[in-house]
Amino acid sequence: MKQRATTSKRSHLDTLFLAYFISHIPITLTVDVQPLLPTDIIPRQLLALNDLLTRQLRDPFMVLDNNGDKNDGLAWFRSLLVCELVLQLPFFFYAVWALWVSSPRRHLPLLVYGAHVSTTMAPILGMLFFGDIDRSCSERMLLAGLYLPYLLIPLAMACVSYFKCTSAISAPTTKPKSQ
Repeated sequence: MKQRATTSKRSHLDTLFLAYFISHIPITLTVDVQPLLPTDIIPRQLLALNDLLTRQLRDPFMVLDNNGDKNDGLAWFRSLLVCELVLQLPFFFYAVWALWVSSPRRHLPLLVYGAHVSTTMAPILGMLFFGDIDRSCSERMLLAGLYLPYLLIPLAMACVSYFKCTSAISAPTTKPKSQ
C-alpha cells in the first residue's frame, strides 16, 4: 500500500521536525563540514559564510584550519562534526521520508536521534555559557541563540517520540479467541 501524507494529516510538530531535517541537510553539507576539510578545497562563497560565523559572530567552534594548526582544544567538537556527517546526515534523509509519509515507525528512530543530539548539544552550550572563551556576554548569548534550536527541536522530538513509543507499547492488545 502506498503511503501518502498531506499537510492536513501532518501534525504541527511533525511539520516543524520535517522542516528541521530538510534545512539541516544543506547546513551539514555546506557549513558544519568545513572545520573538517582543508581550506583550499572549500569554495570561496562558503569560506565567506564561515568568515561571517567566526569573525563577525565570533563562533569559536567553526574556526578553520588555516595554517596546519588543528586547534586541539576543539578536538571534541570536531568529533561531534564527524558523527554528524557519518551518522546523522544519512539519518536526515530517512527522517525526511518518514515524516513526509507520516510513517508509523518514525517515532523510535526520532527518539534515538533526539536524545543523541540533545546530549551532544550540552557540551557546546556549556562551553558557550561557562567555558573559558574570550567572548562578551552579549556575544555568548547571540551564539547560544544560534545553537539553541539544535537543542530544543531535537529535545522536543525526543519527548514527543518517547510518549508516542510508550503509548504504542502500553496499548492494549487483543487476545486471540480461544477455541
